[in-house]
Amino acid sequence: MELRQLKYFAGVAEELHFGNAARKLFISQPALSQQIRLLEAELGVELFVGIKRTQLHKVELTEAGKVFFAEAKRILQLSDKAIRNVRQVGAKQQVIALGVFKLILPERVMGILELFATHFPSVEIKLAELPNPLQVQLAVANDQVDMGLCVLPLVADGLIANQYTQADYTILLNREHHLANQENVMLAELKKEKWIDHGPEAGLFYSQLEEVCRKAGFHRESNIAHYVPSFDLLKSMVRSGKGIAFIPASLDLQNENNLVSMPIANPDGTPFKEIVIRHVLIHKSEQPSPLVQALSGLLKSQVRQSFEQ
Repeated sequence: MELRQLKYFAGVAEELHFGNAARKLFISQPALSQQIRLLEAELGVELFVGIKRTQLHKVELTEAGKVFFAEAKRILQLSDKAIRNVRQVGAKQQVIALGVFKLILPERVMGILELFATHFPSVEIKLAELPNPLQVQLAVANDQVDMGLCVLPLVADGLIANQYTQADYTILLNREHHLANQENVMLAELKKEKWIDHGPEAGLFYSQLEEVCRKAGFHRESNIAHYVPSFDLLKSMVRSGKGIAFIPASLDLQNENNLVSMPIANPDGTPFKEIVIRHVLIHKSEQPSPLVQALSGLLKSQVRQSFEQ
């Protein structure tokens, strides 16, 4: 039994209406019904009167449901009190040092900062930009920062990672490129192209990208025309026709009329998924502070809610 199932049950028991409860809980009604069925199966009793629920479209607690509702409310109240106490203790640590891999998109970072500010408005987040994911992980492991934003895989020991989003790779092209009007592009079509890249140290999955290109029949590294330190400069290079580039599909190109983000397809036409960028918030596994635990738990809760919706 999970705490969220108790919240779902209590929400339905209070509303006596699955639709209204689903809206208040920010979950779809089918998902809510499924969780209630799973909870009833685990308990071995019906919590709501089945015949009225199915035939009369009414929601009514069974006798067992009434007893369980009282206990669930007590557990949820204790849980809320525990969370408040932890946050109050954690809030005594007013500053969190957050190491950030410099190539994480600004909107990703801002989303995390806004989430933290909403729930912990008195906590100051100090950002430290680091050149690659390994440096972020080492900074956390060596207590140079409290938490870090980077990508998997974890290389340093003693860390916990909470994934909050992921992105596929696409190919960034100038809109005048001869491949720009296709629905997708296969890597084998890019054998003769010049490339723009962030380089072996900063670039995401540099060696893995070289390997998938080699499998497609060419060595990309020998065709890299420029190494650049930022996405802005990378976009400028591609815009001016200096080359093409691997980019996360999530890179914002709304105001870039001269650029195209082209999906990559496998030879059989399926989407390219051999390399996926998984973004994580990390902290030390050994004795994290109450505030670090609270921030990490907050993100985990938000991700779970988004997934369930």
